[in-house]
This record gives sequence, structure tokens and C-alpha cells, in this order.
Amino acid sequence: MKGITTFFTSASAAFAVVPGVAVLLSNIGVPPTSSTALFSSTLEAIGALTLMILWINKNKIRERTEKKITQLAIGSAIIFIASLCTYFLLFGHLTESVPHSESLFFPLWPQGELKMDLQKFESRSEMITQFGRDDVAQLIETTSKTTLHITTILLLLLYQLIFVPLTFAFGLLAIKSTEN
Repeated sequence: MKGITTFFTSASAAFAVVPGVAVLLSNIGVPPTSSTALFSSTLEAIGALTLMILWINKNKIRERTEKKITQLAIGSAIIFIASLCTYFLLFGHLTESVPHSESLFFPLWPQGELKMDLQKFESRSEMITQFGRDDVAQLIETTSKTTLHITTILLLLLYQLIFVPLTFAFGLLAIKSTEN
């Protein structure tokens, strides 16, 4: 039983710490023009908070049945899978690659002139071809700044839901496995 407890504990700690460090070092999964520090520090803080909440409640967790802990762990895994898939879909939909330049990040709800130009050109890539990358970036910033921030916040919350459920699930299993 000691080996499985060590595995669960290590996995929980890894999912609490490694993603934040990986984001900080590689910028992986961070939308263009968004803060890598914001994404990585939020991952680290929420991961640590999750571990602390589990630690504080370890006696209550040990009192739960194995069936209930298993259900919570499976539910967490489902949240992880759904969040990961949704994040990939949204990230791919909202990010437009620009050859030989930095990609552009579009808001979920374009506003004003940006919305009209997207309707006019029928695609982001065509709009970038016609206006140029920097002009489109400026247009996003001036006409859809608030919705771009809301989109970034939504993606940040979704990003958290990729890693936190894994920290939670493995932490639950680690605590339950230490039961006498």
C-alpha cells in the first residue's frame, strides 16, 4: 500500500506544481498577447490551494467510503477531459496563425468595426491578408478590448480546470490510501 500512496501523492504534487513551471518556461497553451506569468502563477496558486484544502480535510476524506472517493476521482477525471478538449477547441478557434509573425488572438465576441470587418471578409486570415497583422491587432485592441479580456479570463479559468481536477483526484486517492 505504501507504493500506491507514494504514487498518488507524487502525482498530486506534480499536477499542482509542474504545469505552472512548464507554462512559465515554455509559454505552452497561453494565448498570444496574454501574460505567461499570469497563467503560470495562477496555476501554481490554485494547485497549492487545492493541496492545502485536501490536507486540512484529510480526516474527513478518510471517513468517506472508497466508493465515494472513487466517484469523486472519476468525476474529476471527466472534468479534466472535458476541460482539455474544450480548451483545445477554443484556443484553436480563437488563435489565428500569421506566417512569419506572432499569431493573433481574437475575442469570442468581436465588437464594432472588428465584427463588421470579419463579416465583410468572411475569414480572419483574409482580413489579416488585406489589412496586415499589426493593423488587425490594433483593431482588436481598440474595438474589442473588453471582450478580449473576458475571453482571456474564460480561457484562464478553463486552463485551471485542466490541472486542478487531477491534483484533486490524486490527492483524494493519496489521502484515502493512507487510511489504517
